[in-house]
Amino acid sequence: MRAEYFTGVTYKGSYASADDCPSSAAIPILAFTGRSNSGKSSLLSSLCRHANLARTSKKAGKTRTLNYFSVPPSSSGGPGLYLVDLPGYGYAALSLTEREQIRHMVDEYLASVKNVKLLIIVLDARREPGPEENSIRAWCDMHAQPHVFALTKWDKLGNKERAAALKFWNAWGSPFVFVSNETGYGVEKLLYKVRNTVRRPDELPPDVISVSSDSGADFDDASEDDA
Repeated sequence: MRAEYFTGVTYKGSYASADDCPSSAAIPILAFTGRSNSGKSSLLSSLCRHANLARTSKKAGKTRTLNYFSVPPSSSGGPGLYLVDLPGYGYAALSLTEREQIRHMVDEYLASVKNVKLLIIVLDARREPGPEENSIRAWCDMHAQPHVFALTKWDKLGNKERAAALKFWNAWGSPFVFVSNETGYGVEKLLYKVRNTVRRPDELPPDVISVSSDSGADFDDASEDDA
């Protein structure tokens, strides 16, 4: 499987609302959402092989703006695009008002920005989906928004936990991939799938299946011996 990391990525800016964001009518967007402390910013850095690209903070809940990163066209002809790090949700230390403001900001962004090719929902693999993830998935289904769950911290799970997680996610039905920002496990598989969502169908090899139509079953075939 060939995976092409995002290279030459530069920080474009941080914006307080969807209205302030750059025009993206002709530029594909990959948006990242997820719980605070899920490894969202670290995953974004891993996909770009750029340490601390998204300024990972030891204090969860720090991201409060819509953070844009610009990716130039790839050497293989893939288009330029924006990576957008959305504010994390579910951080208990924030006040109810702050949590509602973040939720409104993300909801407004997803509803108004029309060129989000893929929404990457980041969740700690040790957790099952909660009300927030159920709500996001329902919204994606209602609006035909392609999405994938990136299940981080795979290296933290024991063999029995991995088997149980794989069984659960296969049954849950949404596209998913297990990843580890520490070991790099699953990152290339996620990259391969992500890259294919922003290419035209006539650019894809015949064996490629788009994330948006994937059942999730082939996203991870990890055995108990995988590191």
